[in-house]
Amino acid sequence: MAKKENFISRMSAKQKHAILRMALSILIGLALATVLILTTSDKPMKSLSYFYTAPLQNLNYFGYWIQKMIPLIFTGTAVSLMFSANQFNLGMEGCFLMAGQVAAITNIYLFPNQPVLGIIFGCILGMLVGAIIAFIPALLNRIWKASIMVTSLMMNYICLYFSMYMLFTYFKNPKSTKNTYDWCKSPIMTIKLKIGSQSLNVFISLFIALLVAFGAWLFLYHTKTGFKLRQVGQNTNFAKYVGISVPAIAILAQIIGGAIGGLGGACEIMSNYTNYSWVELTGFGWDGVTMAVFAKNNPKNVPLAALFIAYLRTGAMVMSFKTNIQLDLTSVVEGVIVLFLLAERFLSSTYRKMIVAEAEKEKQNSLEQKEA
Repeated sequence: MAKKENFISRMSAKQKHAILRMALSILIGLALATVLILTTSDKPMKSLSYFYTAPLQNLNYFGYWIQKMIPLIFTGTAVSLMFSANQFNLGMEGCFLMAGQVAAITNIYLFPNQPVLGIIFGCILGMLVGAIIAFIPALLNRIWKASIMVTSLMMNYICLYFSMYMLFTYFKNPKSTKNTYDWCKSPIMTIKLKIGSQSLNVFISLFIALLVAFGAWLFLYHTKTGFKLRQVGQNTNFAKYVGISVPAIAILAQIIGGAIGGLGGACEIMSNYTNYSWVELTGFGWDGVTMAVFAKNNPKNVPLAALFIAYLRTGAMVMSFKTNIQLDLTSVVEGVIVLFLLAERFLSSTYRKMIVAEAEKEKQNSLEQKEA
């Protein structure tokens, strides 16, 4: 009689090894954070308490945690799609920034005091702008073989300085130093719920972000185009051999990724602001690369990665405010975790042992089936 296998035993050696690497990388990063806090804080136990539990202490911190998670889902999903096709387009910062400005202008000038239309067209135009910005490096690579990495990095700064020019030349409120006019009294994509003496912000953009991540996963793993995209990323020569149009798929991946990043920028500005005042890169585009590494380029895993990183950042923010520990602590932790995840030889001997054990187990099962 065949033995009933549990969930872990049904996993392949590769899956088990990936989970083990992730778990150990996170533990090493958190251990380093703990050591740094213990050695630098005047109130180490209090600092540790804030770092590890702050997002769960009250609704304000919880709301901040969710708020910081949302843009990470958008940019992480976008970068995962592009990296799945082996397209290292790093222009997500520009997509996010310009889409935010376009969404703001849409609400100020096209649909003033019309939040529903402002949200709909702000998202649509943000996606369009993001797609165009991501498309430009892809087109330059296609026509002149220009490096996507270099041109996309330059696009970020082109977008930044162009957005600043537009802000200060055409859209700035004369009564302010760097703000546009307000388009509303409170963010139009945020609903405040009163719970007892506290209030909780419910972000419409959170549901959009989760739908985008789920839709991207369906696209990548349950459609023919998604399959072609992954094949291009895994083996370009094989993809060419079987008749896949590699240039078209590469450009498509970047356009979709840029559109998702643009949607994230539009949602960010409409969820948390009442005017536009971004005069520097937001950093969410770079965070998208971190999310893609954590998620192994699988959009299904991006929300979990975003949830974890946003939790750490919220804890670090509260700890910094309450105990004067530097906020950069989370950057150290994230960097250490990513370093171990990208180290190909990390736990490589353990992986070989897992493969041998799996092969022996399959051999034993085969013998038992023959005997039966």
